[in-house]
Amino acid sequence: MDPDLDEAWVDGVRSSLVGWFRESARPLPWRRDRDPYRVLVSESMLVQTTVKAVVPHFERFTARFPDFESLAAADVEDVVKAWEGLGYYRRARQLHAAASRIARDFGGLMPDDPGVVRDLPGVGRYMAGAILSFAFDRPQPIVEANSERVIARLLALRGDTRTGAVRERIWQAAQRMVPPREAGRFNQALIELGALVCSPRRPACLVCPLTSYCRARGAGLEQAIPEPRVKAPPLAVVEACAIVSQGGLVLVVQRGSGGLWERFWEFPTVHVEGADPGGRSSIGPVDLSSGLPLLTGVQARIGSSVRTIRYSVTKHRVELRAHEGEAVSGELRPGPGLIDARWVDPRSLASLTMSSASRRLATWVAKEALDREGEAPGRASQ
Repeated sequence: MDPDLDEAWVDGVRSSLVGWFRESARPLPWRRDRDPYRVLVSESMLVQTTVKAVVPHFERFTARFPDFESLAAADVEDVVKAWEGLGYYRRARQLHAAASRIARDFGGLMPDDPGVVRDLPGVGRYMAGAILSFAFDRPQPIVEANSERVIARLLALRGDTRTGAVRERIWQAAQRMVPPREAGRFNQALIELGALVCSPRRPACLVCPLTSYCRARGAGLEQAIPEPRVKAPPLAVVEACAIVSQGGLVLVVQRGSGGLWERFWEFPTVHVEGADPGGRSSIGPVDLSSGLPLLTGVQARIGSSVRTIRYSVTKHRVELRAHEGEAVSGELRPGPGLIDARWVDPRSLASLTMSSASRRLATWVAKEALDREGEAPGRASQ
C-alpha cells in the first residue's frame, strides 16, 4: 500500500513535522504574521532565488509598498526599480498587476477563493496553495523544489520528478498529506525541512524528524532520490557595448516591451557571437561601429575594450565587453527593439532601472566620471 494512503503514517508525518517546525523554523520576516500581501510578495521573490538574497529585498520592498493598495497605486516602472537585483523582472510586473486587480476588484483584500487566487497574474498552482494555506489555513497542497524532494524521498519515488507522471504523483501525495487544520504550518514545515535537513546532497537523515517514515532512507536510497538532473553546459555568448561620451554625458538606451529586461536601460549593446539571449539578432551580429548608429542614430569613434563583465542569464553565459567611445555626429533616434535613447549625467545612472550586469558597469562608469571630475585642474582637494 502507498504510505500516503495509510492514515497512521500520514498522521505520524504531520505531527512529527509540525512539532519539529515549531522548534526549528527560521525567523523569516514574512512569517511574522499571516498577511496574504506579505505571503504573495515573499513567494514572488523566492522563485528561483535564495532566502538569504530575498530577505533584505523583502524588507525594503514592503517598507516602500506595505500593502496591495500602495503597490497598485505605484507606477509599474517604480516597482521594477524597487525589485532591481532579484532578477526575473517579469515577476515584479505580475506582482503589480495582481495588486492592481486586488485593489480594484476586492477592495485591497486578498480573496480566499481558490479559483480567484489561481486566476491572479503570476499565480500558479504552487503559489495559490502557498497563499491559501499560509494566509488562510486552507488545506491546499504545495509542491516546489524543497517539498518535492522531501515527498519523493518519503515515498521512494524513482524517476525524473519533472516528468508528468512522477510530478502528479507528488502532487497527489501532497494533497493527501496536508492536514485539515494547521495546513499553512505543515506546508511551511515541508519546505523548511527540505531547505535545512533533507538537502539535495548528503541529507542529514540522523537529525531528520521523518527518518522513521522515509522509505528512501529505509532502502538506502536517500542520495539517489530524486534522480540527479543532468544540466546542459551553458551556451557561450559574446556581446559588446559602447560607453559613448559627449560633453560629460554618456549615452544610454531603453529596451522596448517583451523579451529579457523589458523597458530596462543599458549602454548601447550589440550581439557579437554565439547564442542571442537578449534578442539583438535583428541588427546582428555586428561590430559596435556599425551597430551604434543603427541603435541610436549616433556615430562615434569606438576605442578598445576597457571593461569586461561576465554573467549568466537563463541557459547562457555572457561575456560583455565594454568599449569607450566619443560621439562625432548624428541625432538621437532609438533603433530596433528600443524605445528611448538619451544623454545622461553619469551621476544619474543609479536612478535608472538596469539589469545586474548593466548596473555593475554603470557603477564603474559613474565612479570613473567622479574620479575624473576630482582630478580636474583648479578643483580643491577634499
